[in-house]
Amino acid sequence: MKTMATDRRTQAQTDTDNYGREGKFGKFVLVLMAFAVSLWSCGKSPTAGPAPSSSGPKIGFILGTEQEERYQRDKDSFIKTAQALGAEVLFLSCDNDENKQAVNVETMLSRGIQVLVLQPVNSDNAAVFIDKAHQKGVKVVAYDRMINHPELDFYAGQDSFDVGRLQARAAAAWMKLKKLAGKALVCSGQQGHSVAEAITKANLDELKSAGIPVAVQQYHDAWGTEQALKTVENALVTYPDIRIILCNNSGMARGAVQAVEKAGKSGQIFITGADADKANIEYIVEGKQQQDVYKDEITLAARAAELAVQIAQGQALAASSTTDYKDAKGIKTILTPVKEVTAETYKAVVVDAGPRYPL
Repeated sequence: MKTMATDRRTQAQTDTDNYGREGKFGKFVLVLMAFAVSLWSCGKSPTAGPAPSSSGPKIGFILGTEQEERYQRDKDSFIKTAQALGAEVLFLSCDNDENKQAVNVETMLSRGIQVLVLQPVNSDNAAVFIDKAHQKGVKVVAYDRMINHPELDFYAGQDSFDVGRLQARAAAAWMKLKKLAGKALVCSGQQGHSVAEAITKANLDELKSAGIPVAVQQYHDAWGTEQALKTVENALVTYPDIRIILCNNSGMARGAVQAVEKAGKSGQIFITGADADKANIEYIVEGKQQQDVYKDEITLAARAAELAVQIAQGQALAASSTTDYKDAKGIKTILTPVKEVTAETYKAVVVDAGPRYPL
């Protein structure tokens, strides 16, 4: 199996070291933090929607990005649920930028939050935020993606391994049904990202079990459509016998669809993604994409908001399971189910329920 990495960085260890000591990065964060506070004072408040009574808990909610369509649903569901429970929500997102996330966390902590719900840009480097929050008595819930820290308080997410298994098993079944032979291409998200690593591992394990060779597995720091488009275009030239393209998210799957169309192979290659964006469901209906996985971010965000409020109120908490991720062992976890979306199931999963797309 050939492995290529798009903009694979040596920065991960450097960032970890910089976050863990006083130095240039610390001064940089302080300067940007001051700038961020000045922006808020000019009307860019982190509070989304009408604030409830000041006597309620104050929750910080930080997303790693709002690039994908689904994240507006995460944001809306979280804020609506938390405010219905009497909480004030401060919201920020980070454009998949680790430095921006560092500033956002520092600023949130300066605003007196009681609980921080954080979707990390990088699961390993975000560990420093746990220490900073705990120093101020703030509990942390890792949202959607794990954080590699043994004292993480809670994790709210989905079973990313199940996402990868659903994708690869459906692809193998499609190959068998079509009586085809060929190779697979795996478009992964950011290297070191807990969701990307979990989906990719499940993809590779299932493909190996099915006897399907992997031509290319490539990471994409931005998880973007354009990045995946280039990856797939290049791979199809080098490996014309690719029959399966498994993508860690829907955005990259859209890039795969475009590349396959350009190559004149639409419908001849199994393509899948995860997040079930509306454009991808339309591709499925048109026969250009064979599958996607809906991760029900609406329910996830609502449950995470309920959890955050309970933590802030000092309530006893029950976890549906625990999660191990590198140094983070036995972390209390709530998981929401994932659902396969195909031409046969899309109406029940994402039209009559979930995001209720007008298709």
